[in-house]
Amino acid sequence: MTTLIHLLSRSWRVLAGSVALGLLSGAASAGLIWLVSGVLGHSFASSATTLVAFAGFGLLMLAARIAFMAVMGRFQQGAVFELRTRLSREILQTSLRRLEEVGPSRVHAALTADVLAVSEGLRLLPYWFISVATCIGCFGYLAWLSWSTFLAFIGFAVFGALSYWVPTRGAFALFERARHREDSLFKHLRSLTDGIKELRLSIARRTAFLSEDLEPTAADLRTLNVRSNDIFSVTSSWGIFLFFLFLGLLLFGLPHISDIGTRTLTGFAFAILYIQQPISVIFDVLPLVGRGKVALDSIRSLQLEPAPPRAAGSPQPAIAAPDKFECLRVAGLVHSYHREQEDDRFTLGPIDLTVARGELVFLIGGNGSGKTTLVKLLTGLYAPEAGTIELDGVPIDDANRDAYRQRFSAVFADFHVFESLLGVATDPVTAARVQDYLTKLHLDRKVTIVNGRLSTTDLSHGQRKRLALLAAYLEDRPVYVFDEWAADQDPVFKMVFYQELLPELRAAGKTVIVVSHDDRYFHVADRVLRLEMGRLLAAPLVPPTVTTVLLPQGTSPCPPLPST
Repeated sequence: MTTLIHLLSRSWRVLAGSVALGLLSGAASAGLIWLVSGVLGHSFASSATTLVAFAGFGLLMLAARIAFMAVMGRFQQGAVFELRTRLSREILQTSLRRLEEVGPSRVHAALTADVLAVSEGLRLLPYWFISVATCIGCFGYLAWLSWSTFLAFIGFAVFGALSYWVPTRGAFALFERARHREDSLFKHLRSLTDGIKELRLSIARRTAFLSEDLEPTAADLRTLNVRSNDIFSVTSSWGIFLFFLFLGLLLFGLPHISDIGTRTLTGFAFAILYIQQPISVIFDVLPLVGRGKVALDSIRSLQLEPAPPRAAGSPQPAIAAPDKFECLRVAGLVHSYHREQEDDRFTLGPIDLTVARGELVFLIGGNGSGKTTLVKLLTGLYAPEAGTIELDGVPIDDANRDAYRQRFSAVFADFHVFESLLGVATDPVTAARVQDYLTKLHLDRKVTIVNGRLSTTDLSHGQRKRLALLAAYLEDRPVYVFDEWAADQDPVFKMVFYQELLPELRAAGKTVIVVSHDDRYFHVADRVLRLEMGRLLAAPLVPPTVTTVLLPQGTSPCPPLPST
């Protein structure tokens, strides 16, 4: 509910105005009922004055309703926009480790299903408010007609509300269970699209996927939604039936036990018939509002991290400008996490390492040795559990980690190619560089770039990886990280990468860290570091034919830190 309160608090003026318009619409509706029941009960004469009053109430109700709907429509779209953008900003601020623990399926469900559920609830909010305002206006009119009869009506309404609310609590619980099953369904649907080739190749796998994963989850979700809808169908119909029951008691029972006038009886009967539709709208909207609340609770359960406020007057530790980067030092770095199909936590470290500007460092090791985790720590995507990272003597912590990350360009194994060169200038000089890089990466016949947008990303995996490399080139950062970049390249382009592109980056003064298994190219590196079971070996193991200078762990051309 805190997210909803935040959305409402940002538009309280709009809400206040819309509530006033809703009440005005409800008052105009009550005026119409008062006028019509008065004419039917012969309290008012059917005259020109009555006709003018009827037209005035009708036009006032029409204008107030149109204005109310327009204001609330803008509020709904603004609230959805605010929710989407706020959620996106929080995802960008949340640590990568937390997002990996949540899983992409839940994050995607929050951005799509949850936002749509909240949007649908907000879309119907104007109808709900108008219905409530109409009922309030009618209740005021009924109280003016007869306090005693109105109190009896309120008692009957309270009984109806209680008999409605008790079973609907179970429906809201079903909503929550259905929302959890939606997470599982999104996960299976993601497997359906990502694993379509594997599923098409194996009938057994395809059959098992449908019968054991996708269809049971979809069936559970269907059952939960049907049960909750059945509850709301029964309770809303019961609520409407109670109004007609009260109307029957009013028409056929009350005249025998009370001396009620025709005008009062006609006014009550007309008002109850009139508010039957608004009451029905209130009942029908509640399930969607309930789903919206469950969606908001699901978003909150992601535990996304807003940007931490910086205390006034506390300066952020300075980091040298990118062109002044000289030395990256790591001391006692430790990070642990659960690996798939293992009960124990895998611990990376402690790691001691220094990397100097202009170095070309290869990081090697077996699968699961912690190479990708180490480069995520080095790039600031993970926060270490212990140990320190220093850039040119400045310690890296939560206050300056985002600024520290701006020193790195990386292409990871699970890279993503955007449809445009985001954050890159579109001036003629940059355009010439882009064309030069496209030619160098053998993509000039496949891709063109106009106004910063790529003509296509529908390429082979290896070609898309070259596009990711192009984006990294254009960022022109001091440090480049390539995680198994050459694994998907053909032999010719693999040789270009190792023997041309990497030396060019080093010659330009860039620091390059390459995760690789291509031992035939280890001689290109200044240093080869081997990671095994989370530990950095002091003596890297390389084929005996490699002629290169291998420095022990922790040694580097970095200048010594000044003594303190």
